[in-house]
Amino acid sequence: MRNFWGHWLLLAGGLILFVVAAPMLPPSWERIELPQQKLATEEPLPAWQGPPLTAYVPPPLRPIPPDPSAQAHALPGQDAPERILLLGDSMIEWFAKRFARWCRASGYALYTVIWPSSNLIWWGTTDTLRAFIERFNPTYVLICVGGNELFIPRIEKRRPHLQHILAQIQPLPYVWIGPPAWKPDMGICAFLEDVNGPGRYYGSSRLTLERLSDGAHPTPSAAYRWADSVVAYLRDSALYPLNFPLEVSGQPSQPHYTILLSPHAP
Repeated sequence: MRNFWGHWLLLAGGLILFVVAAPMLPPSWERIELPQQKLATEEPLPAWQGPPLTAYVPPPLRPIPPDPSAQAHALPGQDAPERILLLGDSMIEWFAKRFARWCRASGYALYTVIWPSSNLIWWGTTDTLRAFIERFNPTYVLICVGGNELFIPRIEKRRPHLQHILAQIQPLPYVWIGPPAWKPDMGICAFLEDVNGPGRYYGSSRLTLERLSDGAHPTPSAAYRWADSVVAYLRDSALYPLNFPLEVSGQPSQPHYTILLSPHAP
């Protein structure tokens, strides 16, 4: 029993001694210096490492006030005669690659934003579109939204969302590319055509396109033909035509800049 209390007294005495003596310890005892690893900068990088990569981060949905001390990042193609912003749902993935080939043949810059599963409500209740217009400073806008609303009844109720989308685009020239419907829709195509008017709407539902295994998305080759038909409309029938050539050769290309958003509601 005496040994038990003796151990507690010894522990308490040591704690009191530590508290009293701590302020008087040398400053060097208060921090620990970890060993530093020296880099062999004079040795070349291994061949497999290659050049450094640059990652582009999508802009926020709401624009952030610019920092006066920060220099603006120069986007590729900003000196092109036309800077086209293509926005849409997952239907435009392969469409964009073929359309990019036409743009490069014309000396145009193409910036693509793909928002899978998006619809009029997603685009029409946010300022996402305005943020990308401010980011890319386009001279022309193409938008393909509506494929996820083919079977929505009373689509007229979404008119305020469509008007909000168009308000963010104007006064820029634009064309709305109708969804490439794989079945008869419940009014979305006629609704989009009526609101946008002649020269600003391309009806994709009239095309016969091969589909992927899901039965909805065009195959890559079908998407290329779809892009070719849209180019012909933009060249010959759009209210604000674009000077595309009559034909283009070569493999599908890549847009100057592509952003893929998360497929969920904002």
